Amino acid sequence: MPIRLTDTVKKLLITYVVVFIIQMTVDRFFGGNLAGWFALIPIQVLHGKIWQVATYSFLHADVMHLVLNALVLAFVGPDIEALWGRRKFLVYYFFCATMAGLFYLLIQLVMWNPIYLGLPMIGASGGLYGLLLAYGILFPDRELLFMMLFPMKARQFVWILAGVEFLQALFSGQGGLGAFAHLSGLGAGFLFLWLQAKGFQFRGGRGRGSAAQKPGQKKRSSHLKLVKSDSDDDEPRGPRTWH
Repeated sequence: MPIRLTDTVKKLLITYVVVFIIQMTVDRFFGGNLAGWFALIPIQVLHGKIWQVATYSFLHADVMHLVLNALVLAFVGPDIEALWGRRKFLVYYFFCATMAGLFYLLIQLVMWNPIYLGLPMIGASGGLYGLLLAYGILFPDRELLFMMLFPMKARQFVWILAGVEFLQALFSGQGGLGAFAHLSGLGAGFLFLWLQAKGFQFRGGRGRGSAAQKPGQKKRSSHLKLVKSDSDDDEPRGPRTWH
């Protein structure tokens, strides 16, 4: 599938690359700790750093983490932006990312494990999983590469992805917290689209807004479809960062 970047997707990709370069430079060469300020760390959010619920999605753990997320955004983002327009695309994307952060925070508070309350979560995956859900609904017959190798229909890709994340969340113990965040990105995307289908229309569309329905114009269907038409001690501490 050829990649044709739209303006907003291109700017998001540039932003993530620039933030990653600043993050790595400051942390590794100047002894900084940007993750301590901008990653989502539940115990710090409780102490007033509420901006972390939004800023965590701009940070990445390493080059591969950044590249994989960038590829997902580049593959599915342009078609969605082209259909929805810049404003609705951004609202949806950051809604999913923020809801994923809030769900991660909530589940950490419910579990209340002192070790994991200080574990940062970073990465754009919450928003990206929301985009993948939207792509599977809007373009169900388009082909995507599962694990970057196996081509399949977008609707099948989303179902398999959700199933894998669900199993990981159930059977990976504390290691499944990141999977719960991914699933909440999917869930947030579905909630957004469901509310829209029920009449809570986002009037952003292309440019200034979506046009009102004209007299005699056939009403669009409101149904959503995703079907065919390393540790230093002996104590297990889990990953150092969720992404």
